[in-house]
Amino acid sequence: MTRVRADDYEAKKKTILNKAAPLIARKGFDVATMMDVAKACGTSKSHLYHYFPCKEDLLYAIVNEYIARQLAELTRIVGLPLPAEERFSQFIDTFVQGAARSRDEHLMLMNDIKFLPKPQLDQIRRMEVDMTELMENLLCEINPELMAEERMQKPYALLLFGMMIWMFSWYRRAGPIAPRELAQRISLLFIHGFKALPLESD
Repeated sequence: MTRVRADDYEAKKKTILNKAAPLIARKGFDVATMMDVAKACGTSKSHLYHYFPCKEDLLYAIVNEYIARQLAELTRIVGLPLPAEERFSQFIDTFVQGAARSRDEHLMLMNDIKFLPKPQLDQIRRMEVDMTELMENLLCEINPELMAEERMQKPYALLLFGMMIWMFSWYRRAGPIAPRELAQRISLLFIHGFKALPLESD
């Protein structure tokens, strides 16, 4: 395949992904059909199958591209030569802004990956674990005393991710709070409460 043909092929795949994501996010993977996607793309179902042999391949391409992009950017931020609290704030900002820009893909990651075949699901789950571990490491830097007890490391990271992930079931970037402001408020709320938390509860 020539470079021009390869570029054209990838461009057409990207167009399909961009059209399919809002449709599947709105209808749900189990309800949306390949015919629905083909109509949204202005093409035939047979043409769609040339790029994605089955609906699960289409789902995987959408969520994999989204989470891989987020993970790469978050990994870059964690590795910056900056104080841990500053990297933490950038981490939250990048996650929130990315999810706000790609809300359809984010909703599919939340709601639809259970339909993926196990090898593809395992791949997505591994990236989710990698993302959680990045946050765990940051929190260990911010408050090493609190995180010295290994059993407490994952719950704090999962509490934060749970808040950020599920808020996109209601949050809209066009609403009264812009994504950047929301990210700043999450960072301030979590990091200052986290630093003040006692080592043992009463």
